[in-house]
Amino acid sequence: MQEISLINFTDLNEQERMMILAWRNDERVAKFMKNRSVSQEEHLKFIESLKERGDKRYFLVKEGEIYIGVIDFIDITKDSCEFGIYANPKLKGKGQILMQTIIDYATKALKIKELKSCAYNENEKATNLYRKFGFEIYDKDEQMSYMSLYLNLA
Repeated sequence: MQEISLINFTDLNEQERMMILAWRNDERVAKFMKNRSVSQEEHLKFIESLKERGDKRYFLVKEGEIYIGVIDFIDITKDSCEFGIYANPKLKGKGQILMQTIIDYATKALKIKELKSCAYNENEKATNLYRKFGFEIYDKDEQMSYMSLYLNLA
């Protein structure tokens, strides 16, 4: 595996911002988002707003020189946070690398005890990936499964 690097959304160049917008609005990604599509203006305003937010962190993830996806951490407290994840829609098989990167960042940088997330019930790829990493469903409704993982802070 090549070296993994994280680029904070607040440090993205113009090309990277536009690439992420294209991924975000790609039907393969957007169909599993609460907001199905975002405009360029909304996207750029959102990135700008992150400079003022201590409770949210968004990263573009690179494996070597290849952009493989986006991970984010929201509602960050001293004990827990919720995360999000989506892969570059042009690549296959990057979910495990992205998930391990989330766990590593949550453990080493955020030093939290619990990671939480949710996924649409029909998004079996996501729920299977979460289970593979030890996440357990703690709640479920008609649309979503809510999962958490307790982290070992060694």
